[in-house]
Amino acid sequence: MEEEEHEVYGGEIPDEGEMEGDIDAHNADVDVDMATNDDDAVKELDEMKKRLKEMEEEAAALREMQAKVEKEMGAVQDPASAAATQASKEETDSRSVFVGNYTAMKFLFLFVANG
Repeated sequence: MEEEEHEVYGGEIPDEGEMEGDIDAHNADVDVDMATNDDDAVKELDEMKKRLKEMEEEAAALREMQAKVEKEMGAVQDPASAAATQASKEETDSRSVFVGNYTAMKFLFLFVANG
């Protein structure tokens, strides 16, 4: 009966010591592969951190440039033109009428009906 079982498995059943050695060799291969994968992941993470830092530096430079341009644009406007702009806004406001709670469709009917 035991002979038949060995034939079913295709040979002798290995001893416990032989099986543990095979597992240890396999685990060593897995450990090497995982170490390689860990090294690759660390390198990739370092590259991503470096790229993020570069992007943050570029964003800071762009913010500085934008602030500089806005400051120059504010300095370019002289007080006379600023006063003229304010006067123009007040004149426009004096000729304007606020109409609330009207939709575009209501305005359309109003103007069509009144020519």
